Amino acid sequence: MKFLKSIVTILVAIYIVATGYLYFFQDGMIFPAPGDQIGIEADENFVQIGVQTPDGEKLFALHHPSQKNEATIIVFHGNGDAAIHQKSRGLKLIKAGFGVLLAEYRGYPGSTGTASEVGLFTDALAFYDYIIEQRPQKIGLYGHSLGSGVSTYLASERDVFALVLEGPFDALAAVAADRYPLIPVWQLIKHKFQSDIYIKDLDAKILIMHGDLDTTVPIKHGRRLLEAAPKGTNFVEIIGGRHSDLEKFGSEEKAVDFFKQALN
Repeated sequence: MKFLKSIVTILVAIYIVATGYLYFFQDGMIFPAPGDQIGIEADENFVQIGVQTPDGEKLFALHHPSQKNEATIIVFHGNGDAAIHQKSRGLKLIKAGFGVLLAEYRGYPGSTGTASEVGLFTDALAFYDYIIEQRPQKIGLYGHSLGSGVSTYLASERDVFALVLEGPFDALAAVAADRYPLIPVWQLIKHKFQSDIYIKDLDAKILIMHGDLDTTVPIKHGRRLLEAAPKGTNFVEIIGGRHSDLEKFGSEEKAVDFFKQALN
């Protein structure tokens, strides 16, 4: 009996430690910003800009301003990525005739502040408003992984003509709950990113792309988001695709074609 009590005590202690670790260190797990240095990232295609947020942060971005009658696509990257790594994607959009803004979150390379769900949502609104202040124009959103949550929220708050999501989730908390089934994640997580709520009433045309071999955000979460999305949302299952390699399967070309069609 004493042995059994000892085992139970150890298991309870492990559970408490694991739960405490997830709660207190979740910010670093959700927002593992890379340590890239900002320097000569601007070039003939992109200018480096700083966007001020209403709460006093200054955000880094690479911007290719749209020309008259062109739409702009704002690109939101995943949680372990950076805006400066999105140039290849941005160039394909530029060649297709779009203005492009490669957005950087607070707490990430070149931007001030500390990342959080509320903070990233504030950043997204600031980037959108910056583009509109330059010139009224149509805006589309392209979000990967965490960026899908940011994009979906922004689309629920501002007028966008199209929304493209790669490897998205229904809710970040739902992905974490699957990964840690014995821990009350929904009660512990501070950054839930509930895209399944924000996507419900969108007027924008929507494309969801998800790799069937995605183990970071399993495809079932993309399908759940599709179930919550308005009727007519497009879903593409990319056979052989994982979480961060969908461009190898033509996802960026699919996105470009979708944005073009959405403008017609």
